Amino acid sequence: MENESSLLSFRHIYYRGKLNSCNYTCSYCPFGKKSHLADTTQDEQAWNRFIAAIEQWKGEPLQLFIIPYGEVLIHRYYRKGMVHLAALPQVSGISCQTNLSFPAKHWLDEIRVAPTVISKIRLWASFHPEMTSVEKFAHQIHILHHAGIQVCAGAVGNPSAKAVLNDLRNALLPDIYLFINAMQGLRAPLSQEDIQFFSQLDNLFEYDLKNAPAQWEVCAGGRDNCFIDWKGDMYACPRSRVKIGNFYQGDGAVVPLSCKRKVCDCYIAFSNLNNHPLHRIMGEGAFWRIPDKPLITTVFFDVDGTLTDSQGKVPESYANALRYMAQSVSLYLATSLSMEQAKKKLGKALFDLFRGGVFADGGLLSYSGQIRCLPVKVYPEVYGESAKVTIHSYEGVVYKYSILVRDKEQREAILTRLKENPCQVFHKAPLITVIHPEASKKEGVIQLCKALTLSFEHTLVVGNSLKDWPMMSVVSHSCAVMNAEPLLKERARYTLNPDRLAAFFRFSNGDPIDQTSSDNS
Repeated sequence: MENESSLLSFRHIYYRGKLNSCNYTCSYCPFGKKSHLADTTQDEQAWNRFIAAIEQWKGEPLQLFIIPYGEVLIHRYYRKGMVHLAALPQVSGISCQTNLSFPAKHWLDEIRVAPTVISKIRLWASFHPEMTSVEKFAHQIHILHHAGIQVCAGAVGNPSAKAVLNDLRNALLPDIYLFINAMQGLRAPLSQEDIQFFSQLDNLFEYDLKNAPAQWEVCAGGRDNCFIDWKGDMYACPRSRVKIGNFYQGDGAVVPLSCKRKVCDCYIAFSNLNNHPLHRIMGEGAFWRIPDKPLITTVFFDVDGTLTDSQGKVPESYANALRYMAQSVSLYLATSLSMEQAKKKLGKALFDLFRGGVFADGGLLSYSGQIRCLPVKVYPEVYGESAKVTIHSYEGVVYKYSILVRDKEQREAILTRLKENPCQVFHKAPLITVIHPEASKKEGVIQLCKALTLSFEHTLVVGNSLKDWPMMSVVSHSCAVMNAEPLLKERARYTLNPDRLAAFFRFSNGDPIDQTSSDNS
């Protein structure tokens, strides 16, 4: 086959058949306005031809993604073909975009009588509120999810459908990623309120909203990835109009041809950019739009600004997420608050979900029923009797104290004198905080992990301030919350809120949480 070696370099293939109609009639979708085709003969023949070519594949293992114009899984020949392809050793995974209107339980029965292929099958499931209910869609997706099929759910970000999309997010299990596609053709741009709403549902919404400039030099399209239509014609991606060859004739271009587009204006297009943040956040799962979910056994959370909102309260969605995570992963705090302050701010019920943590910027460590303090010396002669002082201690050992001084000149005088002593001083007017000179969140996290033999590779640290970066930098998985300081978001590997973490990580420690642990007493 001419230029066969260039074809065999592909690792990801998008396929689109001849069908261009749907069984749904959504008002905003062009395919919903077309009559549903009764004759699918040509499409089935094209699909079988594609399958036959993959059966003969001699290159690297392939990941396949069916991206139809309409709905194809209502046709048994597509479901049967997916199962057949998934059983091939040269296929490492296969996915399909679908509205989930096909009989999920019946398909699972079909898969169970075939070779073990469920682990290779993935689905990109799109919710259409005009055509189905939240309950029915969520039920379908959970049937597939519980059977072991990896799924993501998504919907168009229609501002008029915000309430039902919020219901959908609440109906889905926390570990299922819900994406929101920016709605095209709006008469007016989305309001900041709308953008914030959709960004809360999908923390990656901004990428779809802004799209990305086309960058051919860093595009995997036409190199590792390609799009193949029903005729076998090949393109760099579904948005490219530059034909680079034909899959069945073996005339793929040795040197990929530029697609000539200026903007990658859909997820599949910009996910082909090797430098896109999606790859850092989703890993290889960026191809499917399903996060890879690295294994996490331990999570450290900062408190102020990370678990709390601008009013200092823990949002209910965050509280629910903590309860969900605590069932399967070890939770710890890493905060500038003292242990007493953290317990008061979170409330006893939430505080008891944590097995301990790093408190007072490392001045106190709590784990496995043990408390370790770094004592700090109090200097009453420095601040005098007029200042209001709050002492934080454990069993008589002072590990942190705060001085409230509203007079600026007096505060500056106290700061000058404190800095002459062996202590660490933080200043945020009108408060001065003093801890041990060697205390730090970073050192506290390191010591706690070493004491409990926790893996840095499987530890996640979540924060909101650049001051959190040192402790985040010592583990493999650093996460800034959505409202974090911009510089922290640039450095952190992930930018996700606490209530979306379960969709991006696989939580497991094999050790049920001990709610009676004495380090929370």
